[in-house]
Amino acid sequence: MTKPKRLDPPPKYEPGFIARLDSRTGIAKILRANFEAVANDLGGVDELSHVQSALVERFVFLQATLSKIEADMVEDPEEASEIMGRWIQAVNSLTGLAKTLGIKRVASKQNWVVS
Repeated sequence: MTKPKRLDPPPKYEPGFIARLDSRTGIAKILRANFEAVANDLGGVDELSHVQSALVERFVFLQATLSKIEADMVEDPEEASEIMGRWIQAVNSLTGLAKTLGIKRVASKQNWVVS
């Protein structure tokens, strides 16, 4: 039985990293879909300010990094306690970004009905 291939994010964050990912890779598809999902929750990509877009990109990167950290803990249980510190820090950062962006959905202007 073979292990499923891991879909790790890039090793470090750089602004605009999602656009530079190879579109054929699984991680690129996941990160782009997650970016779009978060953007849609905020009213759509076209409604994001520059700051919001930058924060959404960081949110998506951090979300993927958390998945990697969680996979690392499962693969190496002996190191889980050391890895847990990074995980807690990442969760706290993700929570801060979520609070800044807002955790409630915003209706897209495309769905507004004018009467």
